[in-house]
Amino acid sequence: MMPMKERIVTIHSADELGATLRMLRKESGLTQRDAAGLCNVSLPFLNQVEQGKATARIGKVLDVCQRFGIEVVFKLPGLKL
Repeated sequence: MMPMKERIVTIHSADELGATLRMLRKESGLTQRDAAGLCNVSLPFLNQVEQGKATARIGKVLDVCQRFGIEVVFKLPGLKL
C-alpha cells in the first residue's frame, strides 16, 4: 500500500468506521478481495465491516484497522471518585 497523509478522524458508530475503512481501501487501490487477503479476514467479513454491521467481531475489526495503519485511540473522561 502507498503511504498516506496522516489524518485524524473521529468515529462515533460502526457505520462511520466502515465508511472510513472503505475510503482508505479505495484510496489504496485495493479491491475488497485484495484487502481481505492482506488483512487475513474473509471477503464477507470485510464487506460487513465496510457496511457498518455492528455484529462484527471487535478483534478482527481492530486487526483490519491496524493493517490500514489506523491507530485506535480512546479519549476517556476523568473519573470522579
